[in-house]
Amino acid sequence: MALPFLGSALIQPWRGTAGELVAAAAGQSTLWWLRGSRMRTRQGLMDEWAAAAQFPPHFGGTWDALRDALADLPEGGTFLVLDADQLLQEASPDSLGTLLAVLRDAKADLAPFPLRVVFQADPEHYDTLAAGLRAIGLD
Repeated sequence: MALPFLGSALIQPWRGTAGELVAAAAGQSTLWWLRGSRMRTRQGLMDEWAAAAQFPPHFGGTWDALRDALADLPEGGTFLVLDADQLLQEASPDSLGTLLAVLRDAKADLAPFPLRVVFQADPEHYDTLAAGLRAIGLD
């Protein structure tokens, strides 16, 4: 099954289990899996993203370095964040907004190639994810 919901939007929420998203993504190319449970802090986010996307050893682990590394992806791609309701829960309050700005800049740099981030949350945790997205201006 393809990911029929994927459009051009940078951030795309997914209400459903991680298993359902894994099944929906089977056979897709240029996908990276990220675990929200490993990205509760800014450093955890940097470590998880670097490991999943195999950023080069000189990746600096800063917001600017993340933008540069994402912008260097040869054909863009889609990042699937499992348990995204846990994303940056132990980070400073402005971290989610900073991440969004970094992702927007990287998407612009990658054009015409796509950059999409799917935030998955189980139905019982989806409201937490949706509230966080609304807080940074995403509906």
